[in-house]
Amino acid sequence: MALDPALSRTNGLDPDIAGARNLQHISNLRKSIVGPMPVDQFISRTVGKPASTGNATARLSARNAFHAIPPTATKPEQIYEPLIIALNKHTKYKSRCPGFVFEDTARRVLYPKRIGYAKPHICCFAEHNLEIVRQSSRRSRRELGYTETFIHVTADVTRDYFTDPPPDVDTESGMLHDLLSRMDSDAAQEEIDGALGMHIAFVAEVFARQHRTRFFSISMAGSRARLFRWDRAGCIVSRAFDVREQPEYLCEFLWRFSQISDASRGHDTTVLPASVEEELRFQTAIKEHVRLQLGLEGDELEKALIQHYSPGHVAVMKVFPRGQSPSDVRRYIVSRPVVSPTSLVGRGTRGYWAVDSTSSQVVFVKDTWRLTSGGVEGDLLGHLHSIGVRNVPSMVVHGDVPEAINAGEVTHWQLTRTDIPMSNSWVCSLRGKPLVVRQLQHYRMVMGTVGYSLTTVRGTKELLHATYDAFVAMRDALAKDSRIHRDISIGNIILVKETGQDIRHGYLIDWEVSDEVDDSGQSRHPGRAGTWYFMSWRMLHWTQVDSRHTFLDDMESLLHVVTYCALLYLPHALSSTALTALIRDYFEWSIPWEDGIIHGGQSKLNNIHTHVLIKQARFGDALLVEWLEALLYFQCPPRHIVRDFKYGDSWTPEHLDNYWSAFLRTHTLEPNNRVVHELRVSGYDRIPRSDVMRRSTVTSLGKRSSAERESAKDIPGAKRRSTVRSQGDAPTSLSRAATHHPSGATSYPPLRRSQRIQNRQSHSRPAPVVPPPVDTNAQPLASSARARRHGRPRRK
Repeated sequence: MALDPALSRTNGLDPDIAGARNLQHISNLRKSIVGPMPVDQFISRTVGKPASTGNATARLSARNAFHAIPPTATKPEQIYEPLIIALNKHTKYKSRCPGFVFEDTARRVLYPKRIGYAKPHICCFAEHNLEIVRQSSRRSRRELGYTETFIHVTADVTRDYFTDPPPDVDTESGMLHDLLSRMDSDAAQEEIDGALGMHIAFVAEVFARQHRTRFFSISMAGSRARLFRWDRAGCIVSRAFDVREQPEYLCEFLWRFSQISDASRGHDTTVLPASVEEELRFQTAIKEHVRLQLGLEGDELEKALIQHYSPGHVAVMKVFPRGQSPSDVRRYIVSRPVVSPTSLVGRGTRGYWAVDSTSSQVVFVKDTWRLTSGGVEGDLLGHLHSIGVRNVPSMVVHGDVPEAINAGEVTHWQLTRTDIPMSNSWVCSLRGKPLVVRQLQHYRMVMGTVGYSLTTVRGTKELLHATYDAFVAMRDALAKDSRIHRDISIGNIILVKETGQDIRHGYLIDWEVSDEVDDSGQSRHPGRAGTWYFMSWRMLHWTQVDSRHTFLDDMESLLHVVTYCALLYLPHALSSTALTALIRDYFEWSIPWEDGIIHGGQSKLNNIHTHVLIKQARFGDALLVEWLEALLYFQCPPRHIVRDFKYGDSWTPEHLDNYWSAFLRTHTLEPNNRVVHELRVSGYDRIPRSDVMRRSTVTSLGKRSSAERESAKDIPGAKRRSTVRSQGDAPTSLSRAATHHPSGATSYPPLRRSQRIQNRQSHSRPAPVVPPPVDTNAQPLASSARARRHGRPRRK
């Protein structure tokens, strides 16, 4: 897995926020849970029959196999200890799961009572990997890098993650049944949510640590078991069955599991261990490229190398060129990714610095799961290059990943399968609405442009030059291909050191969600796209959830990227506590709206009018402040109010390009004023992430005015609440309550007199002088009741 920016720990697995992360896993997955599938169908359709049945006489009888397991218990070990004995039972010639061993991994942890360090109760390992796991330290999470399947237990039989519809229920009632368990008690609901979130987190970590197309797991609630099949589209879950009364189901599943191939168990067989020679070639080439990009030597170079290279963990990844014979396969040597997925459902993108096994060229490999419909990113990048779009990465080769090749032809592709059972009558709905699960296809793309993330920016000069390079790519794509990016974010701009340049060049990457625009400048496909942190306030507004992106939205996203980098990597006066509150308030904040819509962006809109973020941060670079304020004035000039989502006349691509390019030419910017600011993670644990955004470090300012109470009545589904402000260094809240009307007009509750004077003085300052334009030819959950955090109504 990828390391964090400090190269000190695995990215995305901070144990201090495990509770919030696990609840977010439920939120992400709940629309993609397909079930409950009848157990016999689950075994026959998801596991399938082995190519060879093997020696049937080597199979232990299922009779009374799990009679020692109690129907319910008070502690998980009362369930999993006798279960391990039953699973590992064998004679000289017979066993339950030949070639595999079940181990107690729940106790192989540093802090057994802290959920951030938890491991599955039982992990199943291939016999040849068992000693590798046993010799690892408790601090390691190597178990999830080698497990073939796992079993996680809730002791109480009533704490099942799911509630099956009655077996004899009619089809219509069954489809309307809510599969996720709903409890009368908040404490019981919290216990179930915690167990399900932890189970999903384990699966997500397995996918992150292993090269997987799918994975099987088992849950136990008392003696009642469920089988799961997971992939990047979601999961299929079986009906519950009692292993005491129906032991044949679990025994049949485990026997088949042991007899099928590695590929059928979910391993990606297009990724192979590298040889000693290949590992040495990788290390040498990557070290030289790190030296070129960062200018490091000695110990500093060796430390920087660990971001890309983990000794003894090097693999060869096959890439099959699109439209060519499978025999034309390319081989790329990879080790530690610079990007790895932290959630289960979605594209599961990994990014590697890689080395061509033939030429030793350093390249970038993007390993992802794409939608089966529409075009592919590799074709698009090739097209953008062919028409002269600047500052986009160069394409080397790309193609889909095969599942099976026979006689030189691909017979099966690596595809998700969670969507296949969707038409069955046993599939339960989500709050009365049919599930929508999209099929994904495994895809790899190799690019010749290899650099570092924008998070490594060295100063104001590099930040504003690199983001301007990205803006040039945006303008070129619009002018030459009528295309907008739709996901301008900190992760989608890379820095590349090029010969003869004193600062690194910016490249805009990840064009997979880009879209063409029509004659009105709107994207052809409606709906939100991109990264929540950096979306424009318009696209976060509840009335615009099905709106179409425009280039102006991407321009605002680029402004948010610069602001975010400035807050985390450039000098300012905020303490760690105040910075954390500001990041949550400005970039993360969201609330649930009617019909399940998530609304956000309120602080971004407030900042457009008042520049309050700049005032709070008190940045240490005056030229950076000048640039930030100029862009905010373009969006909202003095004495202008943004209504109906209409900005100031200067908020245009031409005007911004003219100002920005002139600014870079005429100002001497700080090249090395990088300061890394730490964020506090306390307070995230056990609270859904988007809920923390609103609840963290706040204090009441008393009752609202009558005008504010009246204005709040116009917001559908709005709840009465006290006005709040962040504690710490920030004297004024970014998210002062505002009423958003369906028309897009925005009205604010009355300001205090001092605030009115301050804002009047701020807007009385002259706007920056700008040269005339020239032609350049160019989702979070929040709820006060834990039982409803995942959209589950309380049982009445």
